[in-house]
Amino acid sequence: MTAANRILAFADRVTAAEPAPAPAPVERQLHLVTFELDGEAYAVPIAMVREVVRVADLTRVPNAPPHIRGVMNLRGRILPVVELRTRLGLAPLEPTPAARVVVAEVRGRLLGYLVDRVTQVARIGEGAVTAPPDEVVTGSGEAITGIARRGDRLLLLLELERVLDSGA
Repeated sequence: MTAANRILAFADRVTAAEPAPAPAPVERQLHLVTFELDGEAYAVPIAMVREVVRVADLTRVPNAPPHIRGVMNLRGRILPVVELRTRLGLAPLEPTPAARVVVAEVRGRLLGYLVDRVTQVARIGEGAVTAPPDEVVTGSGEAITGIARRGDRLLLLLELERVLDSGA
């Protein structure tokens, strides 16, 4: 046996006797669009969001369902805009220049959700999210799917489809 073969045979014996280190578990990251409603931080999965636009002229529609703020023209398409604050039991928004409409696809339809302001796109480890307390999972609280800590603030995770179903 040549010297090279002896070295390789030795390397094979050493690595075969030693268990391979287990790969470190990789925490799944949630990609979220974060925004504010009445001074509180909320977030929705970025996969649901198509775009964020400035609040254009909203046209009120007589006899529209409750919580519809109006409709807006989005590049030639009529977009219904949901008053997210009132849907969650908060006071209606008086739009400021920071207000935005989060355009999302829900149940195969594009809807706009009026928010006070969009703050950022964030990544949060799935382990940082806890289930909401049972006390808030009633009525409009059913739309809250989780709570995460971000620094000294809490971030409420919303499921936009549940917002439509909530009892508010």
